[in-house]
Amino acid sequence: MRDYLKSRDFHRHMRSLLAPRFREFGWESQNAGRCSFARDGRVCWLQVSQYSNSIMGAKFTINMTEGSGPAGDTRILGRLDEADRRIGKALEESIIARLPRPDPDPEIEVVGGNGQMILVKLGELARANPRQWEAPSDVWLPYFSKSDLDDWAAFLLPRIERLTAPSSSEKIDPQLWAQRFRRLTRLFRPK
Repeated sequence: MRDYLKSRDFHRHMRSLLAPRFREFGWESQNAGRCSFARDGRVCWLQVSQYSNSIMGAKFTINMTEGSGPAGDTRILGRLDEADRRIGKALEESIIARLPRPDPDPEIEVVGGNGQMILVKLGELARANPRQWEAPSDVWLPYFSKSDLDDWAAFLLPRIERLTAPSSSEKIDPQLWAQRFRRLTRLFRPK
């Protein structure tokens, strides 16, 4: 029987797996109790779902704060491309298939595709929200044990640079910057 990984152990294990790659791209580890990284005023952090237990496991997603306030928060797994989503869906199905199940297979309450609570058999968990992997859905990655996190880290590591790239609103065209600077300096010229 596999051991269910609690939130504290989740953050410790994921930080050990992801930190070297984040450092490679200039990010610094933050908060020792959480898996989070900072660079250039942006913070990337992993969030565990509050809907988790030792029967169905848990899910996590990755957030990025790019500005001040809640409007600056982004779920970066929404940036996965179509090929990434196919691979992620197959990995999700594999992880759910390995979940330890009591006999008989219990029904559990989960958040469905439309946000309402629904009952599904544990073995049917992957089908509870079939649209999760369709763009631009909010993607949550299920896990139960460290081996599941190892698999998700292997999926995420080659995509970290692309997923954490600044959003288009954060990128500034140098010509636009020069234009704004000229306008600003006109305000201070004697008339």
